[in-house]
Amino acid sequence: MTGITGLVGAAFTTALLRKNPSFRIVSLCRGFCGESGQHRAAKIIRKQCDFDGINDAEELLSRITIIEGTLADLPAEAMAKEGPFDTFFHCAADVNLGKDPEGKTYATNFGGTQAALALAKKVNVPTFHYVSTAYVAGKTVGRVMEDSMPATDFNNSYEKSKFDAEKLVRNSGFQYTIYRPSIVVGRLSDGVIRKPLAFYRLLEFLGQVKRVGCSKAGIPANGVFATSLRLEAGTTDKVYFVPIDYVQKAISSLFLKPVENKTYHITGESPVSTRDIEKAVGEVLQTTGLCVMDKVENPTKEEKLVQKMIGDLMPYFASEIIFDDSNVRAALGPEIVSWKMNLPFLRKMITAYYKAENPEIIP
Repeated sequence: MTGITGLVGAAFTTALLRKNPSFRIVSLCRGFCGESGQHRAAKIIRKQCDFDGINDAEELLSRITIIEGTLADLPAEAMAKEGPFDTFFHCAADVNLGKDPEGKTYATNFGGTQAALALAKKVNVPTFHYVSTAYVAGKTVGRVMEDSMPATDFNNSYEKSKFDAEKLVRNSGFQYTIYRPSIVVGRLSDGVIRKPLAFYRLLEFLGQVKRVGCSKAGIPANGVFATSLRLEAGTTDKVYFVPIDYVQKAISSLFLKPVENKTYHITGESPVSTRDIEKAVGEVLQTTGLCVMDKVENPTKEEKLVQKMIGDLMPYFASEIIFDDSNVRAALGPEIVSWKMNLPFLRKMITAYYKAENPEIIP
C-alpha cells in the first residue's frame, strides 16, 4: 500500500482491517521534519481510530508494517522482502490544484504510479487498486460514465497527472479496480472531518476575511458582518461533495469485491449548487453581501488577492459534469447512495469546520 497517512488512505486502512481480522498491510511511508515514517503512520492511524470512535488502534497497528521511503526513491527490495502479497493498493498523491511549474505534482502522481506498478510486478501480485479522482473528467461537460475517459482538456496538472496515471493502470496488464472520489468533506452524522483539504481552503480564507473585516469595523469577530466581496467563479448545481464516511465505506467494501477491470465514481448522486454553498457560508458566518459571479469587473485589491489565493478551486464550483455511478450501485446496492447532500448538511459541515478551526468567528 501507499498513502496510508492521507485522508482517504487512513480511513480505508482502519475500515479494511476491522472488516478482516486476518488481513495485514505493508505500507510505504516517508519520514518528514525529523519524524520517522513509522511514527507518522502510527500517529495518523490512532487519530483515525479516534475519529471513527473505536478504541482498537493498537490492534490494527499490530497488523501494519511500515517501510520507510518515497515514491521517488521507492525501496522496492525492502518492500518485496515483506511478501508474498495478495494485491497492491496505490493511494499516495500530491493533491495540488494550482500551477505546477516544476512538474512536481505530475512527477509524483504519474511517476509514482509507474513506480508502484513496477513494484507490483516485482512482487508478483495479480491485482492492482488505484485511487484516482472523479476530476480526471477535466473540462468535460455532461454525463461521464465510470469506465470511460472522455477528457481532452484539464483545469490543472493534478487532473492531467491522474488521467495519465489511470491510463498506465489500465494498460499495465494487471486486473485492476479504480476508485474516483470527488470533493471529500465531513462525515454525514456531524459534518466533522479529520483532515480538511481542498474546499476547506475556501472556508479558511473566508474566515480570515471576516476576522479582519470585523476587526477593522470594531465589532466582535462573531458578529454580523457585511461585505461586498465578489468571488469570480461560474455557477452550477453540480458540485459533488462526498462525505468521508461514505468514501471509507464504499472503497473498503468495493476492495473486497472481485477485481474485474472496473472503475467506480465515489461521488454520490446529490450534488449541491454554488448558490447553496454561498447561502450556507453566509448563514454560518453571519455575513451578508458575499457574491459569486461569472466575471468580476474592476476587482478590488482584496478581490485580486482572493483569486490569487483560492482561484485554483473555482473551476470545481463551475463544473457541468454529471458523474454516473452505475457500477457502484450494481456492486453495493442502491442503498449505499441513499444519503443526501443538501443545504442543512452544508450548514452542519461548515459549522463543524469553524468550531474546530476558528470558533471565535461564529456565534
